[in-house]
Amino acid sequence: MNKYDLNNTHIIIYHKSCDEFERVRNICLSENNWLRHNYTVENLILEQHSGYGVVYQTSTGKPMVMGGVFNDGRYPNNVAKMINRLYTFPDFRMKFTDMADGFRVTCSLIDKLISINNYECYLITMQNRPRLGKRWWDTWVKYMSIASNDMWYTGSGYIQTCNHNVQKCWQNYVYTNDEAFKLWNPNLITHTEWESLPEGK
Repeated sequence: MNKYDLNNTHIIIYHKSCDEFERVRNICLSENNWLRHNYTVENLILEQHSGYGVVYQTSTGKPMVMGGVFNDGRYPNNVAKMINRLYTFPDFRMKFTDMADGFRVTCSLIDKLISINNYECYLITMQNRPRLGKRWWDTWVKYMSIASNDMWYTGSGYIQTCNHNVQKCWQNYVYTNDEAFKLWNPNLITHTEWESLPEGK
């Protein structure tokens, strides 16, 4: 059986912490992931999201992937960050041969989150990897485009995701609704400008 079979998944959207979600969080935190700090109680606050979803494998009850919709005032009211604090659980991380199927699971979560919100424009952002640079981002964009039927526009340069002028706060991005994005007209920087910044903590 394909472990990414969408007929063997279900999605639960959380708006506040509960025992069920904290069990999932603890599974995430049990891994010594390089971005582990993003998922702690202090740094992943469900109440700050317009829905935070977990995709479960129905037959096993295992969490597969999680992420939420986020705008804490840093974006215009019609814009939100999609699959904020995205995390894919180790059993469901993808090899190149099954990336399209794996990303369809993520896209099912995105579709569910869009269905309960009414933002005009959504962003997905990702910082460069310490060792791989933009290579993982380029791979991610390729397979996300396949899985989402080209729903996302690929951004040029880097967009600021937090209020510090360091590399970690300027990230690669894709977005929906080209018209709304152009009306927003956010500040962007080039790769050369990004390289000149300190890495940040």
